[in-house]
Amino acid sequence: MFKINQIIFSAFFILLFCSCKGQSNTNDLCKKKFKEARDLAYSNSTRQSALDSALSLTNECMLCDSIRKAVVDFKITLLISMKRYTEGISFIDSLKENDFTFGYKKNLMSKSLQALDYGSKNDTIKQKLVYREIANEIEQYIKKQNINNKEFKEIYTDLFDVKENYLDAIQINKDVEDLKKIYPEKKTFLDFFKK
Repeated sequence: MFKINQIIFSAFFILLFCSCKGQSNTNDLCKKKFKEARDLAYSNSTRQSALDSALSLTNECMLCDSIRKAVVDFKITLLISMKRYTEGISFIDSLKENDFTFGYKKNLMSKSLQALDYGSKNDTIKQKLVYREIANEIEQYIKKQNINNKEFKEIYTDLFDVKENYLDAIQINKDVEDLKKIYPEKKTFLDFFKK
């Protein structure tokens, strides 16, 4: 009986070791493919075949949890550079909020691609409406959340990136001044957005 337990324990340990080793190899392979995809896209940003290959490699990396958020961000960037907005929207809509670095990013990215799609069709009226909608949703998110310093910087960078698409410099500067009254300790950071 003791020998059987010892054999079972040994087999379990070997299986566990092989499983962990396999995960490590998979993560290493994913990281290698992800680096290859980025290198391919950045060094051949105008060659469609290179971008298609980078997208294929990126799709293979989607299964790796350890780098999933970075892969998601890169795939969206890649689809934008390829002007495949509808495909990007479908991809984003298939994801969960926790596939993004912050909760608001899923909606931001999906609607940003929608705005880019309207822009590519020269429909600037709908494009600006979508950008206004995005900004309003980000501002509502800020009001409901207790955001940390890292998220603060990212969310306001995203917010002003969006606002630049439909506000003039005077309004953006007014918004910055209003925020400096609310967050005086963030004055230097907020001044970055002034026009």
